Amino acid sequence: MNKFFKNLSTLAAIALFATACGAQTVQDRPEEKGAAYQAILGKSLNDQDVANFITINNCSPASQFQLCSEAGIALWSDANQIVKMVYLYSGNTDGFRRYRGELPYGLTFYDPMWRVEEKLSDPDTDDTLQQLGLPDEGVSPDHMHYWAMYKRLGMTVIYNSPSADEDAYIHAILVSK
Repeated sequence: MNKFFKNLSTLAAIALFATACGAQTVQDRPEEKGAAYQAILGKSLNDQDVANFITINNCSPASQFQLCSEAGIALWSDANQIVKMVYLYSGNTDGFRRYRGELPYGLTFYDPMWRVEEKLSDPDTDDTLQQLGLPDEGVSPDHMHYWAMYKRLGMTVIYNSPSADEDAYIHAILVSK
């Protein structure tokens, strides 16, 4: 019986060690930590940093997009192949994982609309929309998601609701250059 427990404790130690080493390996992978989308915006698809990002994150081309599903990102480039927009996904969307990097302006995917507006508010300005953190424009182009466009910030917050609902959560964030 004592030999059984010794073998069991050895197996447990090996499993614990393997788990710890495996967790370290996962932490070192850029797509798990979240890619630095700021370093990609405004750069050419031929830029070495962008090319490395696309390779590391196993991105696949689709028209003017580079779909980086594992990283939770989609890159949109213009006709000159300059990355003009980056979509940051909250996960479980069209096969995209959750983007794991930092979101702009301290936002999180757990923020409901009212919290997003609170975080984006600027009481020190004369502009009423900015004071309240309200978007410059809001639309529902697909009748499934509400798009709150903050043109002054170069950002659109896409919510999981077809209309402006203060309890709606972030579906994706679109950051543009």
